[in-house]
Amino acid sequence: MFIQLFNVISPVLICALVGYIWVKRGYEYSTEFVTRLNMNFGAPCLVFVGMLDLGQDLDSMKTFMFAAFVSLTMMLIITYLFVVVTKLPRRGYIIALSSTNCGNMGIPLCLFAFGQTGMSLAIAYFTIGAFFQFTVSLFISHGNLKPGSLLRITLLWGIVAALFFILTDITPPVWLMNTTELFAGVTIPLMLLTLGASLATLKVIKIGKILTISVLKMAMGISIGIATAAYFGFQGLERNVLIMQLSMPVAVFSYLLASKFNRNPDEVASLIFVTTLLSFVTVPLMLIYLF
Repeated sequence: MFIQLFNVISPVLICALVGYIWVKRGYEYSTEFVTRLNMNFGAPCLVFVGMLDLGQDLDSMKTFMFAAFVSLTMMLIITYLFVVVTKLPRRGYIIALSSTNCGNMGIPLCLFAFGQTGMSLAIAYFTIGAFFQFTVSLFISHGNLKPGSLLRITLLWGIVAALFFILTDITPPVWLMNTTELFAGVTIPLMLLTLGASLATLKVIKIGKILTISVLKMAMGISIGIATAAYFGFQGLERNVLIMQLSMPVAVFSYLLASKFNRNPDEVASLIFVTTLLSFVTVPLMLIYLF
């Protein structure tokens, strides 16, 4: 069991550690550039390839994505109630605690733990999570959302392209598959390097408060994952991937929003750092539970 856990976690940890050490040693790493590259090219290609892999069972894919939508909605509602009751700063904490790092961490972990099909399911979850980030989280942070902004969510173009080939039963051209698979292949390593580079620039404040909230956030995500999987009757890979994705730490994207719109960025950064450290304890425990 130890070797199996090490094989799953070590690639993620090592890649993130390389990014962390790189920045700590003072070398240049353009987090903004890599993030834009990933979101505009890498992630849509990853979604395209992942959804094509799941395309043979469209009904199951739709059910899983709907379950992801339900679980994220539950996370948002519970987070809102928690923030209101505890009188925390609303906008910054809601966008942070309702998010999960289902991209940078979740996708590679599901790949190494559950194989190619597991990664494809993780990508399906990531698609719904990214949609929430670019709509609900953006609206909470900014207080304004234009319908035209949805067209700038490049992940949607990846979904539309994949659905076109799935529904028409047309085989994508070889050149298209080679290109998208090439972009998708470099996206996961870049995600992990960027995660480490981002953590290297974050500082922790109010450690007692942040640690308590971080533990509650991780417990909330795991609980929602288990409850949602049970409600939808998921077994095997679908259950494991859904629970794993919901047990991920706070998404780095929430700090970008908090920083841009001045929504308690230091506290959001602290939540990201602490929940990510906690995940290196909770992830092995979750893998033992799921296996």
